[in-house]
Amino acid sequence: MTLKRMLKIFFTLLPSFTYYYFDRRKALKTEDLRDHYDSMRNHAKKMVDRFMELGPAFIKLGQLLSVRSDVLPQPYMDEFVRLQDQVPPAKFEGIKKIIDEDLGGINKVFEDFNPVPISAASLGQVHEAKYRGRGVVVKIIRPGIGKVIDEDVSTIKKLLPLMSVFMGRAFLNSFMTAVDQFYETVYDEMDYAKEANNMKRLKSLLSSYKYVVVPDIFPEVSTKRIIVMERIDGIKVTDVKRLDEQKIDRVKIASALSRLYLVMVLKMEMFHADPHPGNISILNDGKIALYDFGMVGSLSKDMRDKMMWLYMSLATRNTEEMIDALIDLEVLDPFVNRYIIAKGIDMALNEMEGFRVSESDVRMLMYAANRVIYRFPFRLPKQLVLYLRMGLMLDSVCRALDPEFNFIQTLPSIFEQEGLYKDYYIFRVKQLAGRVTKYLDSAMRLPALMQEFYQLEIEKEKKRHSISWGAAGIVFGFILAASIFFLIR
Repeated sequence: MTLKRMLKIFFTLLPSFTYYYFDRRKALKTEDLRDHYDSMRNHAKKMVDRFMELGPAFIKLGQLLSVRSDVLPQPYMDEFVRLQDQVPPAKFEGIKKIIDEDLGGINKVFEDFNPVPISAASLGQVHEAKYRGRGVVVKIIRPGIGKVIDEDVSTIKKLLPLMSVFMGRAFLNSFMTAVDQFYETVYDEMDYAKEANNMKRLKSLLSSYKYVVVPDIFPEVSTKRIIVMERIDGIKVTDVKRLDEQKIDRVKIASALSRLYLVMVLKMEMFHADPHPGNISILNDGKIALYDFGMVGSLSKDMRDKMMWLYMSLATRNTEEMIDALIDLEVLDPFVNRYIIAKGIDMALNEMEGFRVSESDVRMLMYAANRVIYRFPFRLPKQLVLYLRMGLMLDSVCRALDPEFNFIQTLPSIFEQEGLYKDYYIFRVKQLAGRVTKYLDSAMRLPALMQEFYQLEIEKEKKRHSISWGAAGIVFGFILAASIFFLIR
């Protein structure tokens, strides 16, 4: 890392974070941001442009920040969603060198290889090729990207303490959680051996879901810097025109997608965490194909059970249960003002009822959700960062397919189709039984504690008497000694 690079990053971002400081103050003080929306969105646009100018590390960091309602006001979130790896491809000479080094020669391995990539991202790019007579796609890491990421990550760490100037402690903690997640995510995404393993694991986990397709991997020609996988052609999930031309039921696809991702989150060890439109396609028979498994998330069994509890309380509109679930998930502080949070949640849910897709309605809905998260003491555990990003991206995709899509309304049918009601009630019975056991244990210990307290009070009383008699003895002895002294004289 050079001093020149650090200074460039600092002075590039300084104007944006100065504007952010004042915009955050407005967001905290103002119930309705509509009067400030345009100016804040303009500041956010400039910040996004500067993130893109600074390169891959900042693009990836910005992508994770784009869902952090506890860090960014809504106008900033609206603009940060633009950060979707909009970068030019690397030169083919560097790509060919990596293939030659890892596989022993591009012409020895592939019968045909298209030097023009079909897609380019901040960390890697994808080329079409032919391997053993089969059409494949080859994903290759960008040349020299590891060094670039290392230097920028080091710089971000050094500049992070300066964020305290622009954020309060709570917001700084939230920002640091996002940065920690970014460290893990960006290095995992650069290890294509891990991505290949993720693909194999999810392919196995999803094998019973016949409407989902995950490409096969060719492990003999895949390395830490290269993945060769089966080519599966389909229609981009948000290409509404082509889907309609193929007479594919978009409403059905939206429902299947929401079901698929909820199943991965609640029932499986890992989930595909990057469902942007470029990573999902629809085959002519209506099956869903998933690509790009560099970004995956995982939730512990305990957290999956609590997420199921949250979803159930959301489906039944039980606000108190939702708050309890959020506290158990450590999203809310246990000592939060429940009345304020409940009012905020009720407001957001009320605005979702009868929802019609128009710009003003979308904006008002996001204001409501943002006020709940940004203004009140929500926290976002590291495990849930990728989940939240996945959920927001998926909701956008489903609404593009079906403008009337409402995730809450789909929950009861998904719970029934996947047998989640049984899992939910088993969890709740165990949870309540655990609480009852805890309360009974406390009740059983109460007599012993009372006895200990009583015994302690007795011991204190004895000590007080002992001290009193001792003091009296000292006084009496002093008087006696003085009397004898005067008598002798």
